[in-house]
Amino acid sequence: MNEKFFELKKDKQDRMINGAMKVFARNGYKRASTDDMVKEAGISKGLWFHYFGNKLGLYSFIADYAVKYMNMELATMSNRHPEDYFETTLAVEKTKLAVRKSYPYIPLFLSSMEREKDEEALSVLGEYKDAYRQARLKAYEKVSTDNFKDIVSMSVLARTLGLTLDGFLREEYEEDTFSEENYKKEVEDYLHMMSALVTNEEETE
Repeated sequence: MNEKFFELKKDKQDRMINGAMKVFARNGYKRASTDDMVKEAGISKGLWFHYFGNKLGLYSFIADYAVKYMNMELATMSNRHPEDYFETTLAVEKTKLAVRKSYPYIPLFLSSMEREKDEEALSVLGEYKDAYRQARLKAYEKVSTDNFKDIVSMSVLARTLGLTLDGFLREEYEEDTFSEENYKKEVEDYLHMMSALVTNEEETE
């Protein structure tokens, strides 16, 4: 983390973080423009380079910040999450919505980080992607799948859920206004359907 940056007033910090996060999340590393970040945050380009050196330094900082913030929220959730697999998945998605109150683009940035292909960006992303994955896995460590049908492959189920929920998330960000209610309803309906498909009937009665 950049210690000098955190000496700024919190309002200015958040404007810069949110501005950079939005541009990186929507455009990916290669197409992200610092000029667009300047417009989003209303802060001169000189300050960006003063604190972060270059575009890669800024991207690394944003990735680090987003992952640590999200992981902190996931850890809080993990202390009270249910043992049901699908309820836990819903709790994770609700946590994504909760972090939007302070940093509206954290969920989309984390999604874009997982899909990033640029070699320069990938040179700094390894540890952040791993830390985020570990936090998500930890959220499920107390979950029981004893009531799942024998045919269910957990790796296939997890990948299917991940891709579908990520698709819902990205679609919502494409709208002019992100509707948390629409997103939550889509997620709840989908998880309810998937639960009915993979869970033994006698366990759901």
